[in-house]
Amino acid sequence: MWNKRALTVLCSLTLAGSMAVPAFAADGVLGQTNLSTTPYASVVAEGPAVTAGEDLLTRAELVSALHQKAGSPVVNFAMDYTDVEPEAEYAEAVRWASSEKIAGGYGENQFGPEDPVTREQMALILYRYAQNNDQGFTGAWAFPLGYSDASQISEYAYEAVCWMTMKEVMGEKDEHAFAPQSTVTQQEADSMLTQYFTVLEQAEIQ
Repeated sequence: MWNKRALTVLCSLTLAGSMAVPAFAADGVLGQTNLSTTPYASVVAEGPAVTAGEDLLTRAELVSALHQKAGSPVVNFAMDYTDVEPEAEYAEAVRWASSEKIAGGYGENQFGPEDPVTREQMALILYRYAQNNDQGFTGAWAFPLGYSDASQISEYAYEAVCWMTMKEVMGEKDEHAFAPQSTVTQQEADSMLTQYFTVLEQAEIQ
């Protein structure tokens, strides 16, 4: 069951504290960005590097964790994903994430809720959530990354990876590589989300 698999991820939210995160308008920091045209499709076509024998974080689980942290807002937004059933437990989280331009589909009206999230996808989704909370870089801002596979990080995710690296939310996976198209295990997600929400909470206090 999805709920059982998601429990580990959502436990990170308790560990990170009880920070209240407001919902922002759909035309927030990202302006008129159309997420349906974001080149996630290339990631799907190539297929993420699945780690055998470990529970992997799915796209639905990630946006559900963020949705819960945001207070589980209900939004009026028409989504046309053919692979998200209206009665699915994660449907409202996907609707919210799409309306806030935090996460979008692959194209061809597909969201891929049960697909394992890749590391660069996770970096981008978390970064957009941070931007909706008035964090992230100001303007187009990035720096050279020292990962051995930095050239393999998709252009659309590069700035997000820079911020996640700087905030020590995500770093090298192995042998100085970021592994942008590798998947994220539930255990890895716990660690990342704990650090991530700590970073957001500390910024709110300052």
